Amino acid sequence: MVNKLGPEVKDASGPNLFLIGVITRPHGVKGEVWVKISNESDSLFTEETRKVFVGVDQISYDLDSFRTHRNGLLIKLVGCDDRNNADALRESKVYISGDQMEPLRPNEYFVHDLIGLKVVTEQGEHIGDLAEVLPTGANDVYSITGGDDEILLPAIKSVIKHVDLSKREMVVRLMLGMRKG
Repeated sequence: MVNKLGPEVKDASGPNLFLIGVITRPHGVKGEVWVKISNESDSLFTEETRKVFVGVDQISYDLDSFRTHRNGLLIKLVGCDDRNNADALRESKVYISGDQMEPLRPNEYFVHDLIGLKVVTEQGEHIGDLAEVLPTGANDVYSITGGDDEILLPAIKSVIKHVDLSKREMVVRLMLGMRKG
């Protein structure tokens, strides 16, 4: 069960935008910026990535180049040719449009598609709704609320049995000790 980042911005006039990270500083003197990535969002950049959207106004920039660097990304935007221009972008969020991303593989979901799913056991018992996806080192953990207590479910195949986005439902197998009582 793999989760991809969900969009931070949904603009009805344009494509869904997915948060990549935040520009923290200029890098060098030729206009490159270092982007602190969110989760595994560097994997959203592909050879097909040609455009990014920057800042609260989501200004469109053509992407000159990018490369991974020290747990982040170094990106060069067309028109950002010196350190002063790069420094002006400091603290700006960087987004990519969904149409530039590779299609999801089977059993991969965007986090925003999972939030709010009705969660039921294999026996049909409604135990709550998926309220939050908590990233951890090995696998994500799903926070299920709306029942008696919060239930934390590891996002692994032995627990998450089926996700049906059209029905807005997730079928799970609860293991011993996953809920109180």
